[in-house]
Amino acid sequence: MAQRNERAELARVVMELIDQGHRNISRRVDLTRARVLGLVAEHGPLRPNEIAAALDLTASATSRHLAALERAGRVAVEPDQFDARTFLVRSTSDGEAEVDATVQAGVAAFTAVTADWSDEDIATARTLIARLNQAWAQRNAAPSEAGPRWRQARRR
Repeated sequence: MAQRNERAELARVVMELIDQGHRNISRRVDLTRARVLGLVAEHGPLRPNEIAAALDLTASATSRHLAALERAGRVAVEPDQFDARTFLVRSTSDGEAEVDATVQAGVAAFTAVTADWSDEDIATARTLIARLNQAWAQRNAAPSEAGPRWRQARRR
């Protein structure tokens, strides 16, 4: 029973962390757009379907974000020499600058929030958060019948 209460409390604290982070970040940054741009900057050039698969987005959401990023000059598209039905997306220098600025803003915010933490507390938090992220990634990688309704409809 005590272990169940500890896990429930952990879940509550994690949800509060996510909520606080999302509220404070999403006012300034479109999180999905930042994820798309970050992926393209790190791994590009990429096809739109590769972006959608990596970020678990629908094709229409991916197209919408890519169009906005292209209009803003953050990505450029080029023909895919191996598949004329699609194109490749690469980041521009402005896009890479936006990724860098977003990362620096995150570092500044985290540094401010944890300013009174000891180096040991920071190391412990980093280890535990990395472990939590790894567990989420493994859980999400496992095949499941659950998931978004649009995926369930495709399986039928």
